[in-house]
Amino acid sequence: MTTFAICIKPSVQREIAAADAAEASGHFSTSFEHLERAHVLGQAATAEHVRVHWRMLRFALRNSLHGEAFGQLWRLAAACIFTAPGLVPEGNTGGADVSGFRRMPIAKDLQQALDAARTPNTPAPKKIMLRKLAASAALAALATIMAGCVTQPTDLDLSLDKNSASSVYHVALVPPAQAPAINQMHSWKVKLTTPQGTPVHGAKFVVDGGMPQHGHGLPTQPRVTREFEDGTYALDGMKFSMTGWWEVKLTIQGQQGVDKVTFNWVINNPAVQTVSGP
Repeated sequence: MTTFAICIKPSVQREIAAADAAEASGHFSTSFEHLERAHVLGQAATAEHVRVHWRMLRFALRNSLHGEAFGQLWRLAAACIFTAPGLVPEGNTGGADVSGFRRMPIAKDLQQALDAARTPNTPAPKKIMLRKLAASAALAALATIMAGCVTQPTDLDLSLDKNSASSVYHVALVPPAQAPAINQMHSWKVKLTTPQGTPVHGAKFVVDGGMPQHGHGLPTQPRVTREFEDGTYALDGMKFSMTGWWEVKLTIQGQQGVDKVTFNWVINNPAVQTVSGP
């Protein structure tokens, strides 16, 4: 174990403990934010890097975030292979809602903790440059490999009005009237009926999804919050973080039984304004 790994471990552990406490209190977004902070701190030490991704995977499985869980699987493998040579993008928060190859700014308090842990173990400038060059090449190669794992089907079904997988329900997904901007929170509607057209009341939903081509889930945790008309439900907390092919998956539980449906949504309009938001 390197000196850095020993020095940074207490800081990583504090963030993990904070994540556990937040999740136990039902603050799931805050919990995952602490895991992201732990990732920023620990990603330069193999044991800590792997440990944080393992915690992220367990969090995703506990909370039925299947897209997030899928994204964490390959990140776990990459953490085992690329951490020791220093081939990791600094500041990356480690969640499946961001590219695993993207460098990101580091919060001031986290940078201070990293600097303090690195002080006794600072590599020479030449070694830093070699590491950065090697990292760029390796990450570019891995990005190419991952991008080729899943391609967008040429016959992608873009219907937002269809029967569920076993035809237990008929489901219509209604987007907002004005196309949402990238990184902007917005709400949709879900219209639920029997295949014969009778509105279905009192149904419960689990929402999942993500970008199959990138291997990450939705950047938020959308929820169906209420039924405000006959068989029409509010789907709140939606957000898309980039252009491309997205899946929105609904698991439906009602008096007629349990069934699932998957909708495809493609954002490819470069004129859509990118905004900063929650």
